[in-house]
Amino acid sequence: MAWVSPTSDTANEWTDSGFAWDDDTLTTATHSTPAGWGPYLELHHAELQCTKVQGWWGIVNTQVTTIEVDVYYSGAYNNIYSGAIVTGSFQEYEIGSEQAVTAMRVRFSASKANRLAYVYEVDFWEVVSGPTPNAFNKILYTEEPPTPNAWNQIKQEAGTGWRKILYV
Repeated sequence: MAWVSPTSDTANEWTDSGFAWDDDTLTTATHSTPAGWGPYLELHHAELQCTKVQGWWGIVNTQVTTIEVDVYYSGAYNNIYSGAIVTGSFQEYEIGSEQAVTAMRVRFSASKANRLAYVYEVDFWEVVSGPTPNAFNKILYTEEPPTPNAWNQIKQEAGTGWRKILYV
């Protein structure tokens, strides 16, 4: 599992949108919001298995009041957060389950026009799944000393002696 940056912005309504995924929290994508909801910053990536996203946001004054975060999966954008803006550090937003995600979008609402909103950085949390356990690769642990011809013995020096791993 790892944080993965977006690769493009399709809306192109924000200034310097590439700064939202350059892995540098000193640079920003910027938009001067209208009164009410501003346009989305739409950030895309090739499909990945994802359980959450994160973002580092900034605002100039308290008149930018609300943020909305949506994630694209199952053929539509799904809202995962709408509420107060927390600035100064990464904020994580859970999807609620593992999904095949291809995009996220964010927008801000302001009570007055021409208020600045910033996106310092956003990322997807990619879940990399290993092999699924089945009847052929279950592992059992037992406390035994090693046997001379046991190819499946592993010495583990954890202070408790030997561990035998049996594949059933």
